[in-house]
Amino acid sequence: MKRALFASAALLWAACVMSGPGVSETVPEVSPPVSGWRAVNPENLVLVTLQTGTVAIELYPEAAPAHAAQIREAVREGFYDGEYFYRVVEGHVAQAGREFDMAIAAWPTLPFEAEREIPEEGFAPQGNPDLYAAEVGHRDGFPVGREGGKEWLLNCPGALGMARDNDPASGSTEIFIPLQPRRYLDRNYTVFGRVIDGMEFVHRLPRVDPSTEEEMNAIFGEDTKLAHQISQYRRSKLAENQILSARMAADIPVEDRPAYDVMVTPSAEWETLKESKRDYTGIPALVSLPPKVLDVCALPVPARRVGE
Repeated sequence: MKRALFASAALLWAACVMSGPGVSETVPEVSPPVSGWRAVNPENLVLVTLQTGTVAIELYPEAAPAHAAQIREAVREGFYDGEYFYRVVEGHVAQAGREFDMAIAAWPTLPFEAEREIPEEGFAPQGNPDLYAAEVGHRDGFPVGREGGKEWLLNCPGALGMARDNDPASGSTEIFIPLQPRRYLDRNYTVFGRVIDGMEFVHRLPRVDPSTEEEMNAIFGEDTKLAHQISQYRRSKLAENQILSARMAADIPVEDRPAYDVMVTPSAEWETLKESKRDYTGIPALVSLPPKVLDVCALPVPARRVGE
């Protein structure tokens, strides 16, 4: 299967507003700033509706502009509507898209955007050592690693990454969301967003493997009756993992669109929250006091839906 995200041994061009039919060329309104919080730009907010609820994903074009732009375009064309999370591996990832090569052949492959050069300004250090990077922390609410003048987004639970073939520049439309920390994927796959609301709905997806080689051969073979039977079987297997719709928040009327705020990083509020999660002295039942460390994936930067 092309553009698959390979398990372990255990196993969008510019960050500009896309133009086209039904797409506004003006910058959409965002909610006014709140102390310690920033409003999520509707142009970077993807709303994926599953049968169990809606997942809100914030794109981060600053890290991977080509990926963010192509996903915006795909969402606006209805690419993911009616498709599935066709690969959901316990303890690994949930992967979605159209699964088969011929279904995504029209979409251009993307440049590898797993890391970039970035200045110190705007980086909030985690404050303790990390196993995978010389330094970790957060930028604009996204967990990042830094080393040798480069910075990259981390494969923490809820990250949005691009699946691909062996060629680093072979991804196009097939996205994945880690269910658990998959840090060994850092710098190896392009991460360009994160789930800010509704991760529980991703976790509830039934576990399922991608189509086998035999199933694919049957689906695209010359025996039309068998192809129909296998296709129907595959759909029934994935029924609970269907994506009912995917929409850009910017394309929803202002009065109907959900709006989100994310805690500012760096900020005093974020530093206070981190320190509160490092300090276990207030738990009298502890016999051995843990060290004051906090894994970068253990505390996602808070996001909240405006008005709730």
